[in-house]
Amino acid sequence: MSSQSHAASLFVNEIFDRVASDLAMLSDRDFEILGVEYEERTDRPAGPGLIHVSFRFGIVGAGGDVEHGAMILPLPESISLAAYLMMQPDTAVADLRLLTKIDHAIKEAMLEVGNFVAAAGEAALRAIGSPAISVIFEGCQGVRADVRPALPYEEGTTLSVGRAKVQIAGAAPVEMVVMVPKSDVLVPI
Repeated sequence: MSSQSHAASLFVNEIFDRVASDLAMLSDRDFEILGVEYEERTDRPAGPGLIHVSFRFGIVGAGGDVEHGAMILPLPESISLAAYLMMQPDTAVADLRLLTKIDHAIKEAMLEVGNFVAAAGEAALRAIGSPAISVIFEGCQGVRADVRPALPYEEGTTLSVGRAKVQIAGAAPVEMVVMVPKSDVLVPI
């Protein structure tokens, strides 16, 4: 495994761990990682079967260049996390999970989830000893089933992709995907 691949896989695993622990603490709900698989691909993976939310982030290198990545999660789980951040009770969250269109309050809470994803990414940089300066949240986007998320990305460039089975607050396990460029920006000095 190249140093770029190794650094990217460490970064992806750290993001999974930190997103799960941070959002579990903030929502006061279980957020379990049940298993992680790692692969390298030359295309952006799509979320299978249902609408997903793409939480996009930028990894700012020491020279100011930005590499782009994303975490994608099914819409019901994204809504759950947003609703839990809004301190909604479990009964309200169960109803909200059925939505296919979300209101302004849920959108704002999803943006907060995205900020936590970026903060988890920044903590992951420090944990792996990366020379990158920071991770910035670049917004979130609803993505139709089986459609690849929008991401500043040159087709054919290698992406490091982690797929984790996650379970949030006892709901059925789903797949969460993190994709980052295979790049020197993550390689520890």
